[in-house]
Amino acid sequence: MHEFTLHIPTKFVFGNGVFQRAGKEVRKVAEKVLIVCSSGSVVKYGYLDTLLNLLAEAGVRADVYDKVTPNPRVSMVDAGGRLAANLNVDAVIGLGGGSAMDAAKGVAVVAFHGGSIWDYIPANRTVHDSLPVICIPTLSATGSEGNAFGVVTNDATLDKAGFVCRGTRPLVSIIDPELTSSVPADYLLDGAVDIITHATEAYFSSRDAGILNDKLSLDITATVVESLAQLLKDPKDADARAAFAWASTLALVGIVEAGREGPHTIHVIEHALSGMFDISHGRGLALLFPKYLVYFKDILRDKLLPFGRIFDPAVSTAEEAIAAFTAWLKSIGRDLTFSDFNMPADAIPALADSVLRAAGNKHGQIGAPVAMSKEEIESLYRMCL
Repeated sequence: MHEFTLHIPTKFVFGNGVFQRAGKEVRKVAEKVLIVCSSGSVVKYGYLDTLLNLLAEAGVRADVYDKVTPNPRVSMVDAGGRLAANLNVDAVIGLGGGSAMDAAKGVAVVAFHGGSIWDYIPANRTVHDSLPVICIPTLSATGSEGNAFGVVTNDATLDKAGFVCRGTRPLVSIIDPELTSSVPADYLLDGAVDIITHATEAYFSSRDAGILNDKLSLDITATVVESLAQLLKDPKDADARAAFAWASTLALVGIVEAGREGPHTIHVIEHALSGMFDISHGRGLALLFPKYLVYFKDILRDKLLPFGRIFDPAVSTAEEAIAAFTAWLKSIGRDLTFSDFNMPADAIPALADSVLRAAGNKHGQIGAPVAMSKEEIESLYRMCL
C-alpha cells in the first residue's frame, strides 16, 4: 500500500426523506442555480417540481436545463455550460441518474472555463476548478454523487471518455434512497453490476497491496448482492434500498482505492460500446466483466477465490469463481453477448480504436493487470461475441 492523500469535501446528506431538506441545504451554498436533468422520470415522478418548490421556499432562484439523455453528448453539455454562464448561476444541480450528474459536472466546467467539455478530456488539459456542483441521485449506480469524475460522448466520433476535475466533486449530495424506488427493475440490475465493477476494478488491476481495501471491495460487492436479492423480492424494503444506495456511493468515493489505485480497464473498454452503440452502461459492463476475468485468470487466481465465494461459498478454483459470477449474472438476466445488442463482429477494430483514442497512452496501450494493445483489446471483445 503506497502513500496517498484523500480529500473528500462532499457533505453527504443521507436517509429516507432527506430530499425535503434540499432547499435548505442548497441555500447554504447558492442563491441561484441551474438544475441539469432529463425530461423523463424526474418529471414523471414529480421530483423536479418538488425540488423547484423546495428551492423557492428556501429563497433559491432556479432555472432548468432538461436536455440530458443516456450517455450524455458533448454538444448537450456544452450548450448547458453556455446557459449556466449566461445565467450567471452560483452552482449547478445534477438531478437524476449518472448521466444527469455527469452532465451537471461537465456543465459546471464549461460554464467556468468556456470552450467545450471535450477540451478537458486529455490529461494535459485537465482543469481543477469549476462552478460548485450539487448532486441529488435518483438511481444507485454510478457513484457520481461522491466523486470528481464525469463521462461524455463525442457527437462526431462517438468516442466516450471520462474527465476529472476536483472542483466537480459535489459540495453537497442529497442521497434519499426513497427517490430510487421509482427505478425500473432493469435499471436496478444494471446499477448493481456498475457498483460491483467500481468496487472491484482496482482490486483486480492494482499491483499494490491493500489488505483493508480488498476487504472493502469484497464487502461492498457482497452488500450489493445481498441487498439486490432482497429488493427483487420486496422493492419496498427500505433497509435494503438504503444499503444499496450507500454501496453505490462508497464504491467510487475514493476510500476503496486509496493507496492501491489501479486502472479501470473494464470501464474504459465498455465506454466504446455504449458510446458507439448507445447501450446501457451497466449491461455493457456485464457483457465484459466475466470475459475480462477469464482473459486475466492466471494473473488473478488469488483475487478470484474470495470474489467467487460471494456468489458461491463452495468455490475452490479460479475457474469455479468465474463460473459462479457468471451464474449470478445469468440469474439476473445479465449474462450477455454481442448478439444481445445486435452488435456486429466487424465493429471490433473500430471499437478498439475508439478505446485507444479515448484512453490510450503514447505506446498505444491501456492500463490493465498487464497493459493491453489494440490487438489484445480486440481479443477481449471477440470473447464477447
